[in-house]
Amino acid sequence: MRPTTAITTKITPLLEETASYLEQLFQALLNENKALADDNIQAVQEIAQEKVLLMEQLEDLNKERRSLLETAGLDLSATGIDDFFSNNSITKSSGLSALWKTIATLSKQCEKQNNINGIVIENNKRRTESALSILQGKQQTTELYSNKGQSIKMSGKQTLIRA
Repeated sequence: MRPTTAITTKITPLLEETASYLEQLFQALLNENKALADDNIQAVQEIAQEKVLLMEQLEDLNKERRSLLETAGLDLSATGIDDFFSNNSITKSSGLSALWKTIATLSKQCEKQNNINGIVIENNKRRTESALSILQGKQQTTELYSNKGQSIKMSGKQTLIRA
C-alpha cells in the first residue's frame, strides 16, 4: 500500500516526541556517566528511575508508530521502515526523512553512551569486589601473562590484620 499524507500527518508528532525523549535519554546517560565518575550514588539512583520512565515512554511511542505503519500496510522490518522514510517522496518533502535520521542517530548515541556507562559500572564493581576480598582476607587471584603470551593465574592470600 502506498503511504498517504494522512499517515505522515499522524506519524509526525510521534516521531517528534520520540526524538525529544531520545534527547532526554541521551542527556540522562551523560548525567549518569558524570554521577558515576563522581561516585554520586544518590544521583545514579535518581537517573536510573528517570531512564526507566523515558524507556517506557519510548516503548509506548514505538508501539504506536508500528501500529500506524502496520495499518498502512507497510513492511515493519528494520529495512522496510528505513526504506519508507528514506525513499518516499512524501516523507522526504514533509521532513520525516530527516526526522527519522535524527532518531536513528540519537538511538546510536544512546546505545554507545549506555555501553560506556556499563563498562564504568563493571569496572567499579570489580574494584569494589577486590577491595572487599582484601578486607575479608580472601584469596586474591590475579591473571598475568607469561613471556609466551599465555595467561597464568597467580593467587595469594592477603590478610589485612591478624590478631
